[in-house]
Amino acid sequence: MTSLGSAPGRLDLLGGVADYSGALVLEIPTRVTTTVVAEPESAFSVGSVSLPAGEVQRLASLPYLAVRTEVAAFPKWTRYVLGVAIVLARHHVVDVPSARLTVSSDVPQSVGVSSSAALEVATARALGAGTLDGLRLAAFCQEAENRVVGAPCGIMDQVAVTLGVPGALLPILCRPATIEPPVALPPGVEVVGVPTGARHDVSGAPYRRARAAAFMGKRIAEDATGEACAWVSELPLHATDALPDELDGASFRERWVGTDDDMTTVEPGEVYPVRAATRFGIEEHARCEQALAHLRRGELGALGPALAASHRAYDAMGLGHAAATAVVDDVLNRPGVHGARSSGGGCGGTVVVVCDEGALDDVPGLVR
Repeated sequence: MTSLGSAPGRLDLLGGVADYSGALVLEIPTRVTTTVVAEPESAFSVGSVSLPAGEVQRLASLPYLAVRTEVAAFPKWTRYVLGVAIVLARHHVVDVPSARLTVSSDVPQSVGVSSSAALEVATARALGAGTLDGLRLAAFCQEAENRVVGAPCGIMDQVAVTLGVPGALLPILCRPATIEPPVALPPGVEVVGVPTGARHDVSGAPYRRARAAAFMGKRIAEDATGEACAWVSELPLHATDALPDELDGASFRERWVGTDDDMTTVEPGEVYPVRAATRFGIEEHARCEQALAHLRRGELGALGPALAASHRAYDAMGLGHAAATAVVDDVLNRPGVHGARSSGGGCGGTVVVVCDEGALDDVPGLVR
C-alpha cells in the first residue's frame, strides 16, 4: 500500500541555537514543504541506496556508533531517511516496511530553514508514524539526526516542522520540549527568509564549537558557584561575568575534564568563545520571552531591537557571516522592514526578516 508524508521547513524568528541551551524559541513553518512517498518494494530503498529486506531491523539492533560507521558511505541526504527508519524500528514504533521511498521538496537545502527536519518528519509520517504525539515524533526525528547522521542539532527544528501552524509563531521551550499556543502574526505583517548565498551546515565546525563553548561555560560557572543547573539558559546572567572570553580546549580539559553535553567534544587544540556562547542561551531566552509578550499584544516595536541584539550575539560567538550582515544591512534600509537577524545555525544560510506583507517581494529566493 502506498503511503505519503509531508512536512514544511521553518523560519526562526528568535531563538536559533539557544535550543540546545534549553531556551524559549519562536518559530514559524514555511509554505514550502517536503513530501515522501513510500511504495511497496522487496527492499528498503531511497535514492541510490537499496538495503535488503530486514537490513533496517538489523541496523536498529546495533549501537549507534556502529550504525554511523555502516551508513557513512551513503549519500548524506539518504542518511536522514535511513536514520528515521532505524530509530522507529529501534523503538518498535512501527514495523518498517520494505519500500521504495521517493522524495520531492521545494524546501531550499543548506540555507538554514530546516530542510533536514522536514525530510525526517515527512519520512516518519510516510512510514506510518504520523499518528504519534507530535513531540514524541519530533524527538525520534532528532534522535535520528543526532545519533545516525551525527549532527548535534537541538530539538527546535523537528518540533517546529511537526507542530507549527501556518501564519503563526510557535513558542517552544526546549527543556527538552514543550509548546505554548501559537501566536498569530499581527495583520499585514509577515516573517520571511532571505538567503545569504553562504551555505549553512549544522554539523560544521563553527556550530560544534559554539555549542561546546556554551556547555564549557555552564561547567565553569557551576564550579564557581557550587550550584548546578539543568540547562545553560537557567544560569543567572551574572554567573557569566567571570567566564573567559576565550579558552583553549586543553586548558579546559586539564581543569574541568569535560561537559555534560554528549553531542560535542572539547578538542584540546581548539579555542572556544566561552562567554559569548554561554551568554547567548541566557540572553536569547529573555529576548524570546519579552518578544512573545509584545507579540501577544500585537506590538511590533520591540522586535527590531531584539533581532538586532540576537544578530550581534551570533557574530560574537562565531556564528555570524559577512554575507548575513550584508543582507541585514540591506533589508533594514527598505521601507516596511521591522527587523532582521542571522537565524537558525548561522554561518550564513538565511536572514530572517519581519516586514510588512509584500515589502520584500522583489528579493530573489525569498522563503515564506
